[in-house]
Amino acid sequence: MTDQELKDLFAKLAEKQAETWAMLGGMSKSDGEFAENLFFHSLEKSKTFAGVHFDTVSNKFGRSKKMPNGIKLEDQFDIVMANDNAVAIIEVKYRARSEDPKEMIERKVPNFRNLFSDYADFKIYLGLGSFSFDSRTAKEAEKLGIGLLKVSGDMVEYKTDWVRAY
Repeated sequence: MTDQELKDLFAKLAEKQAETWAMLGGMSKSDGEFAENLFFHSLEKSKTFAGVHFDTVSNKFGRSKKMPNGIKLEDQFDIVMANDNAVAIIEVKYRARSEDPKEMIERKVPNFRNLFSDYADFKIYLGLGSFSFDSRTAKEAEKLGIGLLKVSGDMVEYKTDWVRAY
């Protein structure tokens, strides 16, 4: 095979790889949207999380804001429930990972308080919804006081006995 034939082959392979990655990205996005819709509709119907009743349930709750230090802070929250003194932030993952609970506390809570100052003094309850949890992720969420929302058959199962406010 000549150098030019090899270059052409590698170019074709790179093009096919890019197409494959784009297709996988599209499938992943669809899976995530499906999961978000499932959990959103369940929470919208009950308007209750961790024994707390909420007046509103919103999805795709996001904002960006220029901070005093000049840095632009931007975040999106999959599902947000609110009442007069509390907010529940539910992050949805198709497959939850062990770092997700810690990230919610270290990044999502501070970002929410900074981006939505109207809720700065509210209690914040956290939930992690997913089709799949490994035992490490579930233990970490429980340890940190984050509720779990899991699909069980055609129902959403809530595990919130250990949930605490932040």
